[in-house]
Amino acid sequence: MSIAERIDSKYPDEIINVKENNLSDMMISELHIGNLCSMLGTLSPDAKISLVSQMIRSDPTLPGFCIIDDGQLIGVATRNQMNAKLSSQYGYSLYCNKGIDLIMCKDFLCVDFFTPIDIVVKIAMQREPDKIYDFITVTKNGKYGGIVTVKDLLEKSIQVEVASVKHVTPRNPLPVSQRIEKQQDASRVVCDQSFSLDFDIDNFAAYNEVYGSEKGDLVMERLSQILNRNLPKESFPGHEGENGFITISKREDADKICRQVMGEFDKMAPEFYSASDWNRGYILSKNHHGIEEIYPFMSITIAGIMNAGNAVCCLIMISLLYSQ
Repeated sequence: MSIAERIDSKYPDEIINVKENNLSDMMISELHIGNLCSMLGTLSPDAKISLVSQMIRSDPTLPGFCIIDDGQLIGVATRNQMNAKLSSQYGYSLYCNKGIDLIMCKDFLCVDFFTPIDIVVKIAMQREPDKIYDFITVTKNGKYGGIVTVKDLLEKSIQVEVASVKHVTPRNPLPVSQRIEKQQDASRVVCDQSFSLDFDIDNFAAYNEVYGSEKGDLVMERLSQILNRNLPKESFPGHEGENGFITISKREDADKICRQVMGEFDKMAPEFYSASDWNRGYILSKNHHGIEEIYPFMSITIAGIMNAGNAVCCLIMISLLYSQ
């Protein structure tokens, strides 16, 4: 049995406003190295080595300097490199009055501003052992854009991965809802006829209580497979909450998607229950007060929010109920 209800109403501005990107909500492959950049002091090639050495010794937190000539990054002078060159018996007296270009490192890691940080991590960790902890230089449009320390790079990588894992279930192959928030907002801005469809499984908690979380995970996995089969390639699927999924689709595709997903879930429903429960037409589970109650079979409710003129939205609710 299908019930469809259309409700036109105005929603608060925040439902259509574009949110600022939150780095902790992004996938690591979506985060550019430029987001981690910090500006490091630069030197000209003729800067005296004695002066550079003095500046590095006076600030223990300073990783080194970038050497710039005519706006172009031509080398780096790292703390470790400077110590290695000047710590020998005659090192300092030999180099102190020379320009930094004489001992600067010309073989340094330099990446473009828009390189994903997961790629930078792989490249950085493949460097020679004596350079593996050297800072990474970043350029934008061919010009010096800053540096990223290995410490900052690894810390941000871990932060992003931990934030991602907190919202992923083992059986769910779809991205979490936080990862597609920016895609939802972008869709509302560029397309005034886009639908955000929210698929929720009703009575899922009662099912989990009776059949266990492993069976519940299997239900979520099967629903995600149904979504993957029926969503157009340009749609954005994602996991939302404990028992729901969310996706973005075109207005003309929304009705077809709803009917196909609900139809497939309907046919699959008997697989989720024991023969005795299915023949009886319901399951018995205890409520929050420990009292046993009758619960219907799982059903799907689909809520759709359509962006219309950046102000008026439509809400479509469809509920599929299983009955004998």
